[in-house]
Amino acid sequence: MDYVGVVSPQPRKQLPRKVRGTPRFSAFLLTGALAGLVIGFFLSVVGRVDSRYDASAALGFLGLIGAGLGMLAGGVIAVLLDRRP
Repeated sequence: MDYVGVVSPQPRKQLPRKVRGTPRFSAFLLTGALAGLVIGFFLSVVGRVDSRYDASAALGFLGLIGAGLGMLAGGVIAVLLDRRP
């Protein structure tokens, strides 16, 4: 018996799956910290001068405080995005 061709079944179509990715917490924390650092630096340059501290101390303090608050905000946003249905 000679076969002219091989008949294969049609592949079944796969239904598209909804893949919900979880946010990368480290990326949110780092982005928040960098944004807070930049905002803190900007505020130290634009803000009024205090005679008790020199410019570099104010730059460092506001930069670190801004980075901490930015990291906190980034973490809160990541948790909120992770908990959405």
